[in-house]
Amino acid sequence: MSRSILRKAVSMTALFSFIYLTFSGVVMYITPPGRIAYWADWSIFGMDKTMYNQTHTTMSMLFIAVMVLHIWLNWKPLFSYMKNRAGKVVVFTRETVFGLLLSVVFIVGTLTLTPPFGTVVNSLDSVKEGYEESLGNPPYPHAELTTLSAFIKRMKFDENQAVEVLQNAKIRFTMEQNLKTVAEYNNTDPAHIYEILKPTRKEGAEDEPIQMYDGVQNGVDMSKYESMTGSGMGKKNVADVAESLGLTLEEAIERLNHYDIKAEGADTLKDVGASAGVMPMDIYIIIDSGVKPE
Repeated sequence: MSRSILRKAVSMTALFSFIYLTFSGVVMYITPPGRIAYWADWSIFGMDKTMYNQTHTTMSMLFIAVMVLHIWLNWKPLFSYMKNRAGKVVVFTRETVFGLLLSVVFIVGTLTLTPPFGTVVNSLDSVKEGYEESLGNPPYPHAELTTLSAFIKRMKFDENQAVEVLQNAKIRFTMEQNLKTVAEYNNTDPAHIYEILKPTRKEGAEDEPIQMYDGVQNGVDMSKYESMTGSGMGKKNVADVAESLGLTLEEAIERLNHYDIKAEGADTLKDVGASAGVMPMDIYIIIDSGVKPE
């Protein structure tokens, strides 16, 4: 490939990746927080929050690669920008200093929330807060990955009434399916399923705190895991969790495989849970105790 053809290919790739990064950057700017996005099944053009995060990352890598090539292919004209009128190389020319200072102003202005940078950042917070009113907030983290049976129990809904209202609403379901699966099967979102179930909450249960893990199951006291919910467990990978619990990676994976849950050492609990249709904390409990929470 000739240098001129390579230069054109690099320039066009840089252009297209820049366009997509601009688009995905705007989308990520307005996207709701993860807990709300997954709860309300939020998407734009058929892509959800995770898809935009993933494609933005890979396209950023492509953009960096082609920009490195672009600099290499255009090194001579770029190098000439660092020369003064006498033709001598001067690192800090007026143009270079201007570019550097402009970048510093944007970085410092954002960190100190100085207008107009602070206005942009604060407006982002306002947009995200607005999603809680328009899309709703899950009653607890990763609620959409809870089985319908466990969700009804944790939210203290009357099971008979819950089944009745779902059937009356023409919702097709099984008690073993998680809310996300039920919602997808009925072309809706977990938040809508929750709204249908709300009227079935037992009298006086509104004032009681939601307890995600309680009671004894197969000889394991599940209540000891209650204080660990919402602690960012989903970010840890299987290997690290196994090591912290004094288990080998093979033992941890064997316990997961017992419930037909596939995982590797580098997989995060969030990813493993998402693939298995359960919460990250459930994956931790299985690795720790060998028992899958109901």
